[in-house]
Amino acid sequence: MGAASELHLTQPAVTKSIKELEAQLGVQLLVRSGRGVRFTDYGEILLHSARRITAEMESAEQAIAQMKSATPSTLKIGVSLLSATVPVYAALSRFRARWPQTQLEIMEGMPRQIIDSLRSGEFDLCLAFIADSDSIAEFAFIPLARWPQRLMYSGDVNDASLQALSASQWLWNHTAESWLPFWQHLAAGETSAPPRQMTLCTSWTIYRQLALEPNTVSIWPEFLLHGDNAPHALTPLRFALPEITLGFMVRRDHVFSRATEHFIECVKAELK
Repeated sequence: MGAASELHLTQPAVTKSIKELEAQLGVQLLVRSGRGVRFTDYGEILLHSARRITAEMESAEQAIAQMKSATPSTLKIGVSLLSATVPVYAALSRFRARWPQTQLEIMEGMPRQIIDSLRSGEFDLCLAFIADSDSIAEFAFIPLARWPQRLMYSGDVNDASLQALSASQWLWNHTAESWLPFWQHLAAGETSAPPRQMTLCTSWTIYRQLALEPNTVSIWPEFLLHGDNAPHALTPLRFALPEITLGFMVRRDHVFSRATEHFIECVKAELK
């Protein structure tokens, strides 16, 4: 009924359209129950595609309108919390000097929020760190720089085995879903159970403070272990960790504007 009201149609007409779409695709898109209507897995896929198509149509209409009226364009960039620690301010200055009429919108957020917004077309591109184990097949990825990761411990280490360290407090700065694959990579060939005490924290201001608490194991990108704000009180542990790559994620169907291409080149130049 809500859809019918939004579309200025009758409810039977909307139901008929949905039935015809389901018949055309050969799958059920909606599940109806006493609690309401929800999408099936097939419906969710179609919903994401429809949002992307709608966003691309709106983007095309805006681009044409801007060309006709010479109004400023907008470049919308999503930034993950970890990638926000990379100093790319000079790249922004260089871009604004070349494209002063382009309005920049830079939004910081959790990795899942960033990806959902990119998928729905709210962002043109996203700056994020990607581990080798991350699955981003639905997006194109433009790598910019690559860093090792280090396992660090607060205080002196008497026993640096994983079995002993599993009794410590662990800090994790990625998604909850990526924690177990990381631990399995770290404990390859061993039977150590995952630590019972794991804190997920994507705020680097809070993460830095938590990492200094006694008997805490934390994971750090190499570049954050240098400079004035580096956590010098931490002890490095001798474990091989997978590297992470900083780069731009974009929708595979996204058409780059000249301003977008120049912004990417500015960031590349800054990280060389």
